[in-house]
Amino acid sequence: MRRHRAPAQVAAGVFTCVAVLTSCGTSPADESTHPSEPSEAPRLPLADCDAPTPTGKVDRSGYGIGRTSGLKYSRGVMQVSIDASDGRPDECVEFAKWGNDSVEIAPDSLLFTFSGGNGEGGQFEFLASALTGERTPDSRDVGELTDPISAMVGVSVDGIYYTAPACSLTLTRVSGHRAAGRFTCAQAISQDANPFAPSDDVPYDEDPAPTPAPLTARLTGRFDVRR
Repeated sequence: MRRHRAPAQVAAGVFTCVAVLTSCGTSPADESTHPSEPSEAPRLPLADCDAPTPTGKVDRSGYGIGRTSGLKYSRGVMQVSIDASDGRPDECVEFAKWGNDSVEIAPDSLLFTFSGGNGEGGQFEFLASALTGERTPDSRDVGELTDPISAMVGVSVDGIYYTAPACSLTLTRVSGHRAAGRFTCAQAISQDANPFAPSDDVPYDEDPAPTPAPLTARLTGRFDVRR
C-alpha cells in the first residue's frame, strides 16, 4: 500500500495533552543530566505489581503548585499488571520515570510519565485540585486525603496502547521528595495511536477496511517516584 506523510494524532478525549518526553507548558529536562531512555521494559513476577507502596503523609499543600518549586521527581518506577481480553498471559511490566521532572501541566493537572523504551511506557494524569482540594483564599485545612481519586491512565505494552479515562488512584504518600500510590482501571481500551511509538504514516483515501473491535484490558499497578 502506498502511503504519504501526515502528522500523527493521539486519540482524543483521553489526555488533555500527552507528553512522553516533555510535559505541556514546561521546558524540556536538561538532557545532560537526565538518564538515557531505557532500552527494554523489564517483565517482573506478577506479585511485584501487587506489592505494597510506601506509606506516609499525603501533603496536600502541593509544594507550590503553579510556582517554580512545584512537584518535581526525577527517578522512580511505574509497575503495571495487564490482564488483556484476548487471552494472552498476564504481564507485570516496569517503566522508569521519564520526561520532565516537574509533573505539572497547564492549566491545572499533574502528569507522571514513564518509559520502557522500544515504544513501551506508561503515564497517568489527575487534577491538581484532587490533591490540594478546592481551596479558596480564606479556606481552612482541607483534611487528610484518604479516599481514592480519579485518574486517566495510559499504558503501551507489546505494541498496544491502552487508555482508561477514569481509573481509581490511591495516593499513599506525597511530599516534595517522594510520591507513591496504587491504581486500578477496570477496563482500558486499545487505541490506534500510540504516543510512545508515534507514526505519521497514513494511507491514501481508499475504501475503509472493516474495523475490528478494540482490545480491552484490566490494569492494576503501583508507582513510586523521588526527587
